[in-house]
Amino acid sequence: MNTPDTTAPVPNYNAPVWLRSLAQVVSYLFHPLFVPIIVVWMLLYLHPINYLLTDGGIRVRLMAMTFINTVLLPGFVVFLLWRLKFIPNMYLESRRDRIIPLNVVLIFYFWAFYIGRNLEAIPPAMQQWLLGVFIASCAAMFTNIFFKISLHTIAAGGALLFFVLQARADLHWPLGWLAPVVVLAGLVGTARLLRSAHAPGEIYAGYLAGAISQAAAAFIMA
Repeated sequence: MNTPDTTAPVPNYNAPVWLRSLAQVVSYLFHPLFVPIIVVWMLLYLHPINYLLTDGGIRVRLMAMTFINTVLLPGFVVFLLWRLKFIPNMYLESRRDRIIPLNVVLIFYFWAFYIGRNLEAIPPAMQQWLLGVFIASCAAMFTNIFFKISLHTIAAGGALLFFVLQARADLHWPLGWLAPVVVLAGLVGTARLLRSAHAPGEIYAGYLAGAISQAAAAFIMA
């Protein structure tokens, strides 16, 4: 017996075309594949202390390692699954389409964290972030068994709580980052609703799962 992709009706807000198009742009820009590398870039290049203490060559290698494991390889696997007709498209619109990609992404995210934890030059905040990303991928895989949780808001909720935790723990953390992250996290969830991609409960569950994952990472790394 097939289980439906959602556990609640997906509302149609009848938004104007231009607003739905804008929501699609937000969904693309802050796709779950891009959020980990965006945060790592901010940690390495915009954080004042990390930028001063981390050698330029090391920053490039850390960025390359993160990009390969969190963007390039997962994206290539999804593309390959599509071309081999295991999934109908690259949008992963159903729970069935997500099964293989989520399991593969979990491996790559673990590898990114595992490599990072063995590098002396990696900033502790980056190590904690990558651990949280791996835990979030586990949460996405397990919740996908029961309902189609929003992967976009898992990433957004995780990033939001990570920034909140760092603002509390890091005396040099730029406090000006927090407000834009709150706004962007809200925009991501709103965009997914406007695109009728998820029921509201799936959006909220994503925020919660992402936040819990980063809280767990902070606890483990403490």
